[in-house]
This record gives sequence, C-alpha cells and structure tokens, in this order.
Amino acid sequence: MRKVCDLAVEVQGGMQEHQDDAIWQDLLNLVFSFVNDEMESKVDAGLKIFTGLFSYIIEHVQAHTEDLGKVFEKTLGHPSLDIKLTALQATCAYLGIGDRKHTKPFKLLLPLMTNVIHEAMVKEDETVLEDALVEFNELAEVEPGFFKTHFKQLFGGLKEIAAKSDFDNPTIRHQPIEFIVTLIERLPSVIKKDLETLKDLLETIFKLMIDIPEEIDEEWLTPKEGFATEEDEEDNVKFGQGCVDRLVSCLGEELMLPLTGQLVTNTIANDVDWRYKHAGIMAFSQIGEYIEEASKISAMIPVLVEHLQHPNPKIRYASLHSIGQLADDMPKDFQEAYHTTIIPALLAALDDPVPRVQAHACAACTNFFENVDPAVLKPYTQVICTKLCAMIKNGISIIKENAVTTLATTAERNETEFAPYFKETLEFLIGFLNEFSSSAYKQFRGQTIEGITLICAAVGEETFKPLADDVIKVLLHVQNNQLDTQDCQRIYLLSSW
Repeated sequence: MRKVCDLAVEVQGGMQEHQDDAIWQDLLNLVFSFVNDEMESKVDAGLKIFTGLFSYIIEHVQAHTEDLGKVFEKTLGHPSLDIKLTALQATCAYLGIGDRKHTKPFKLLLPLMTNVIHEAMVKEDETVLEDALVEFNELAEVEPGFFKTHFKQLFGGLKEIAAKSDFDNPTIRHQPIEFIVTLIERLPSVIKKDLETLKDLLETIFKLMIDIPEEIDEEWLTPKEGFATEEDEEDNVKFGQGCVDRLVSCLGEELMLPLTGQLVTNTIANDVDWRYKHAGIMAFSQIGEYIEEASKISAMIPVLVEHLQHPNPKIRYASLHSIGQLADDMPKDFQEAYHTTIIPALLAALDDPVPRVQAHACAACTNFFENVDPAVLKPYTQVICTKLCAMIKNGISIIKENAVTTLATTAERNETEFAPYFKETLEFLIGFLNEFSSSAYKQFRGQTIEGITLICAAVGEETFKPLADDVIKVLLHVQNNQLDTQDCQRIYLLSSW
C-alpha cells in the first residue's frame, strides 16, 4: 500500500512532466492488483486511487479499457455494498473524464451501477443511497448521453425513491427527480415525444409537493420578532417548484403548459386535503415567466382571487405568492390585464388575520405596484397608505419590514403625485427609526431607511427640501449611535447618502 501511495504522490507532484511510461505502467499494475485482491481494504484502496488519479493518468488508463471494464464489472458486483459504492464512484469518475470512444463500452455496466442504488434502497442504507444518487446526478451533468438509451427504465426504477416518505433524511427523495430533470435539461429529446413518461414525472413532482405536514406550525403563522430567513416554504414545495420551472424552460410552453395546467386544475379542485390546492397553486406560480400573452392565464385569475379568501392560511399565502410571482414574471402585461380585479383583492388581503399571510400580501402588492400604470394606482393611494401605516405601527417585525417596502414602492409609482402624503408619511417613518431600537428590528430599520430615501427621491426636490434637514439628522443619528460592525443598516445608509 505504501508503494502505491508513494507512486501516486510522485505522479501528482510532477512525474507527468517526464511521461515515464514505465512508472505509469508500474502504477497501473499495482492498482490493478489491489482491485483484484480478495481483501476488501485493498479493493477499496485501489478503487479510490483510481478515482483520485484518473485526471492525471487518463491517457494511460484508456490504453487498458478492456481491463478497466473487467475491474469495474467485478467490483460493482462485489458482495460488499460499500465496495459497490466505491466502484460506482470510480466508474463515474472515469466516465466523466474519459473520451467517449473509450467510455462507450461501459454502457453495459449501467445495470450494475443502477443496482447499487436499488440495493441501498432495499437495505435502507441512506448514506450509500444518497452518495450513489449524487454520483448519477454529477455524471448526468457532464455525460448525459451515457443514460440516454435507458432513460425510461431509469425513471421507472428511481421514482419509487421519490415516493418513499419515511427516510431519516427526507431530501434524499429529491435526488432521483433531480437526476431525471437534469437529464431532460441536457437531452430534451429523451422525453419530448414521450408524453406518458412526462406526465408521470410531473405527477411524481406534484405528489412530492403535496407531501408536507398537514398541521400548520404556529411559528409559521406568527414568526418571532426579527425573523430573517426567506425559507418560508417547505423543502418539497420549493424543490417541486424549481423542477416545474426547469422543465418548462427546457421543454417549452407549448408542450408543458397543457400538461401542467391540467395537473394544476386537478389538484386545486381537491377539497378534501388542502395540500393539493397548495401544491397546485404554488406550481402554477412558476409558469408566468414562459407565457407571452397574459390572456392565456385569464381562467386562473378568478381562481387565485377566490382562494385569497380560503379558510386555510397556507392556501391564501400560496395565492398571494402566485399573484406576486406572475406580476414579477409578466411585468406590465399582467398588471394591465388584471388590475381591476387584483388590486382590490390585494388590498383586502392586507387585512388578513394571520401575520405571515399579511406580510406576504405586502410582498405581492410590492411586486404588482412596481410595474402598474401610476394612473391606475393613484385612486387607491389613500387607502394603501392608511393600511400600510397601520401595519407598520401595529404589526410584528416581518409585517413592518414588508409594509415599509410596499409604502416606498407606492410613493415611487406616484412620484410627485405622492406629495399630499409626503410630510405625514415621512414624519411617521422617522419616528419609528428611533422607537424600534432593539436588535430584532435591525432589518426593519434598514428597510425604513431605504423607504425614506425612495420616498424623498420620488416626490422631487421641491417637496423634499423643507424636511431635508430632519432626514439628514436622523440618518446621522443612526450612523453615529445605532450601528455595530455587522449591522445590516450600513448597506441601506450607504445607499441613502
């Protein structure tokens, strides 16, 4: 073992400059002898040396394609699952580096490679299962063609992993779908003409999105003060949304939207389990980016608005999320087509009794207002300002943060038309910079600084000038008295100046 390691160090340290074929051959012979040994420790060591050195000795290894194939075939079929995994890692390393003319014969090893995953699944060895799936994912990134011929069989064999819900590490369920979606991204042809498999894949993704806790956690409803993470959604939902987005992107809206639309319709129609509606609405939020005409989603708008009044807060949240995402992905077109319906619905949602939903209503308003015609927004400005100021005054931190951003966006869209609300709004916000000084409100103060800056810029110099000294004084006070070295307010202050 020491001799092999010494040779490996020599190779990595610069022997490749000398191209001494005898040294290379000596190294290969030693490694081959290790992987053909009866001792598991030597087999494992030999495979790991191969894995680590393929990038250095690939030209020499490719001269022994037949021998290497026999080694991989033998070790992938080893009685030890751990050796099988090491063999899979070595095989994938070679396939990712070698020339295709040399790796083509190794396609015959795919059943043995796939068997590592299935054996780990049967033996409930989650560590090996996850590591094996990672190898497949990484190989799909660089050599998707290796899996092309057996794509359908691979999906059929791997989707049972996504369906298994009792893993200690639940994100393992994402790995086989990630693998399949990556293959489709690299080789869309593997599924474009196979609508049955594509529909099956989408149903698998939707089932994963539905499989979230049925009980809603109190901390989700009312986050603690200073709540700062954006991870509002469960992993399964976020992952599923991402997969839908990637599939629409690589396969195109003409193929994907009818299939996705039917699944969305079916899941939203389920009145027995709220998680179906939730999955359908969240999946729908991903398609706006790929739709050229806002009229194509007209049938869904009444559905989203209706579900803003649903008894379940996560359904209301999902509907707001979808509206906000569509407003962002279809700027101006979405606002122009649906403002008469959406704006009143969003304003009503600002009164939601659940803090998380109320905060998300602000976020949806921000997205919608950013690209709405100022003339459309103007009649609602008084009501908007009244509601948002009340939320800033009385809401928990997550509500305050989102509401102040929406207020600033409202001022930006109104520009000089915001002048009648300027003085009262500015004095209101300046007061809160001093009132909420604890660390839990750092983000709120930062966004308030940003809001003040945007509002002052929106109304113009003439309206801003009488209060300019007050604004400068409060910003200097924050800068000189309220900041520590890691304070997020620093960024907002730099932008404001």
